[in-house]
Amino acid sequence: MRTLLLGMLLASQGWGGTAPASPDIPILTEFDSTTFPVSWQGGEIRGAGVSLTPSEKDRSLRVLKAAFAKYPDGFLERDLKRVFVLRRISFYGLDYGGTNSLDTVYVTNDGTANGYTDGFLERAFHHELSSILLRNHMQDFDLTAWRAANPGGFQYGEGGTDALRTGKANTQLNEEAMAAGFVSQYSQASYEEDFNMVAESLFMGPKEFWAAVDRHAALAKKVRLAIAFYGKLDASFTETHFRALASS
Repeated sequence: MRTLLLGMLLASQGWGGTAPASPDIPILTEFDSTTFPVSWQGGEIRGAGVSLTPSEKDRSLRVLKAAFAKYPDGFLERDLKRVFVLRRISFYGLDYGGTNSLDTVYVTNDGTANGYTDGFLERAFHHELSSILLRNHMQDFDLTAWRAANPGGFQYGEGGTDALRTGKANTQLNEEAMAAGFVSQYSQASYEEDFNMVAESLFMGPKEFWAAVDRHAALAKKVRLAIAFYGKLDASFTETHFRALASS
């Protein structure tokens, strides 16, 4: 069973070189000593990866192209320079479903049979990209209002890696969590993971997610704060727009 942690940390060969999924954003699939920064190698982080299985390349490209298409023309290129899809990604001795750097998204794909479905791959992309956007445009995010939507006395955890270590990294929609203003258990790891889970739900959320938004005021407040953030990045990102993306 793969680990579904979509955490935040910080060129190589690719699709026989590079696969252009967007005019200026290559998708890379080979892991070597240059894939991760030197600071991620050895020491406590112990960053490691495995190149994507060749049979998964076409599917990965198709899924990512569909994900890219949910953003306006020219939007991604402002903050994203490349995407890696690898069979395995690990840090601190723990397997990750994805991570990101200042301008790069990393996504794990070990095949549908192991749980890395099309939906998982696309959610991972939106999740990790949202961290890059948040870091680069923090001035457009109302963190004070976001924190105010949390239950009284609530404190976030120690981040994604700690959530994985302590068995609190479940990313499935959770009614009890949604009633308290969180998409899932994992949302409670940090305010960033909380935002990430809302962001991926905006782009991939099933009707069940939007039904919960309509039921729970705290969750609705966070969703609208996230939409306001995306709306400042591009005016096409409205609640009507995101609700139209809802899956069954």
